[in-house]
Amino acid sequence: MNGSPNYDDLNKWNVELFSKQLTELNEDDLSRFTGKVITTWGNANDYKHFLPRIFELTAELKTPYEIWIAFDKLTLAEFQNWEEKEQKVVHEFMIALWESIINDNSRKAEFEFKDYFSAIAHFYPNFTELLNIWSESESKASIKHLSEFIVDEQTALFERKKISGFHDQKENAEEFIDWILSDKMLSKIQQKYFECETESFAEKISWAEQIITAERKSTAHNNV
Repeated sequence: MNGSPNYDDLNKWNVELFSKQLTELNEDDLSRFTGKVITTWGNANDYKHFLPRIFELTAELKTPYEIWIAFDKLTLAEFQNWEEKEQKVVHEFMIALWESIINDNSRKAEFEFKDYFSAIAHFYPNFTELLNIWSESESKASIKHLSEFIVDEQTALFERKKISGFHDQKENAEEFIDWILSDKMLSKIQQKYFECETESFAEKISWAEQIITAERKSTAHNNV
C-alpha cells in the first residue's frame, strides 16, 4: 500500500501487515494501519479489505487503535456511497455490537462501555433504536452500564448536555436525558435495585436513582 513519503518505515509496515493471513491479525497488528489508513497510508479499498477483521476484533472488545477512529474511517472512505448491501451489513454489525455490549457483564465491557456507546451513538443512524434496545433489556449488565454511566457522567450529561467520548457530542444528549428522566426508566431503575441489591453494583443503582429523582425535580421534567 502506498503512503506518506515522510514514513521511512513504510515498506517494513507493509511487509509486517501482509505477513499474516487476515484472520490471524490481532489488534496490535492492525492498530497502526487503523489509525493511518486513508489519511496517510492506504486507501478506502485497502480499508474495506481489512474491515471484516477490524470489526471482528471490535466485537471481541479488542478494537485496533480506537473504536471511534475505526468507525470514522468509514466516513473518510465515503461509506454513504458504498453499495446498499454493504451499508446494510455495516449498520447490522453496529446494532449487533450494541446488543452485545449492553448485555455484557464482563470487566472488559465495563471498562470499554463509554467509548463504545459514544461511538455507536454517533455513527449509527437511529439513536432512538439504541435507547429502545437498552430499555427493553432485562440483563443485569444493561442496568449496571446505565447506572455507572449516569453516576460517572452526571456533570457532563446533565449540566454540559453532552455525551462524553473520544469526541464529546451534543447531538443526541437531549434525547438521552429525556429518556433517562422518563417515568419508564425511573421505574425500571427502582425495580432493578431490588432485583440486584445483593450485587456489587447495587450502590451505583441507588446513586443513579437519586440523581434521576433530583434532576426531575430541578428541571420540572415533563414525565413521559
